[in-house]
Amino acid sequence: MELHDSNGNLQPQTESTSLTSRSVLVVFCLAAGFAYRVIGGVFPPSIVQAGLLVGLSALFLTIAVIARKAPHLRIYWEIPFAFFVFTIAGVTGDQGGFIQQTFLRNVLHDTPSMNNPLASTVMGTVIAQLVSTLSLVIPIILLTKASGSDLKSIFIDKTRNRWALVVGVIGFLVFYRFTMSGRAERFFPNNGVTLSRFLALTPALIVLVLCNGLREELWFRGLFLKKYEQFLGPLSSNMLSAIIFASFHVQVTYTPALLPFLGITLLLGLFLGYLMQKSGSVLASAIFHAGSDIPIFLVYLSYTLS
Repeated sequence: MELHDSNGNLQPQTESTSLTSRSVLVVFCLAAGFAYRVIGGVFPPSIVQAGLLVGLSALFLTIAVIARKAPHLRIYWEIPFAFFVFTIAGVTGDQGGFIQQTFLRNVLHDTPSMNNPLASTVMGTVIAQLVSTLSLVIPIILLTKASGSDLKSIFIDKTRNRWALVVGVIGFLVFYRFTMSGRAERFFPNNGVTLSRFLALTPALIVLVLCNGLREELWFRGLFLKKYEQFLGPLSSNMLSAIIFASFHVQVTYTPALLPFLGITLLLGLFLGYLMQKSGSVLASAIFHAGSDIPIFLVYLSYTLS
């Protein structure tokens, strides 16, 4: 029997699973997410790092194939497959990854600086972000389609509730205004950017953050929330994805207040997941996420050459 909400929208059905099965599933998901994070954190961008991530993706794909063929595990197969897609997309499109670094050096003839992991110039930073976003989003879309799922399964769909989109836009504007006022510099030191410099950087800043909002919402939440919800329900699914999302920010260097930042990142992840679940689309959460990234990417741009 199909389930619908009060607005007539089709809702994902929740599989009946035991507490033990759900606990094992949560442990697997946390271990899978953290495994990627550990490899990316321990090994610098290199062939070694890329090779280890490809090996990790092969492991996830093997688990997915085994689960799909085993009658008692078949209901779970999409989750390890999602981590396979997650890892492949990370290998091809992760910021600061081996492929992006190779592209910067050999195509753009630009390199990251100490304070900007993307590139040393404004134009190089923008191009690097566009390339890495396409390199991450396209594999997610292609592999999702190849698995037999439609794009609605990863929240590429029209927004069901317009209020969510309004919240996303308002959030973006609030973060922009907060950063423009200079108050964000206390938490994200930006090399003393003046108002005129901020306004001059705004076009590049908007491209950077919108790309990042889309890529990270699709990568961390779009791929997983509906798959988790089948077994864990909306709230636990959201918490699980938010924890993994926050763990990817453990080693950031753009803020001196790391522990408060991680707490805020966890709460932000929960709110973004809520927006995505309620709207049925990646769009609202991507726009709000983009706004929250404005002070962060201003740090990067503040150290670039024009």
